[in-house]
Amino acid sequence: MGTRTGAGSVGGNQGRRVWLAAAVRIGAAAVVVAALVAFPGSPGPSAQTSVRLAVIANPAVPVKTQSASELAGIFSRATRTWKDGSAIRPLNLQPGSSERIAFDRAVLHLDPDQSAQFWVDRLVRGEEPAPKAITKADIVLRLVASLAGGIGYIPEDKVDDKVRVLAFIRDGKVVTP
Repeated sequence: MGTRTGAGSVGGNQGRRVWLAAAVRIGAAAVVVAALVAFPGSPGPSAQTSVRLAVIANPAVPVKTQSASELAGIFSRATRTWKDGSAIRPLNLQPGSSERIAFDRAVLHLDPDQSAQFWVDRLVRGEEPAPKAITKADIVLRLVASLAGGIGYIPEDKVDDKVRVLAFIRDGKVVTP
């Protein structure tokens, strides 16, 4: 009676996998919380309105423009594919950057603390994590230009002819080109 069978050990392995997955989610949530501590608070309203961003995409994506609600779907990970069925690969700038704050406020209607909490909640529930955060706008530009399905945002003055501009963020609002 005290001897375990092979089937019993499989259940134990599954339990360990579930525990490990939960630990990874909690660890990821801790990283997001650490980012909150590293980038507390937010700039005042003038910082939001002075940032002028371009929402850029790989030139091969099957859309010419994106509305605020379409961008919100993409960057909240609710929308996962372009209209042709190809994968959307969104890229964010770093939490706490003036560009990220302006984008999150204009598109997701979240301040930095709300944005961090939104992504922690998703991680804890086992849902898709936030789009990859990239440290520099120049890197976002290069990645979006070369990544099929790529979409991101950068300061307007950094846009070049290797990407397609789908929208602008001006004075805290999304406007189409």
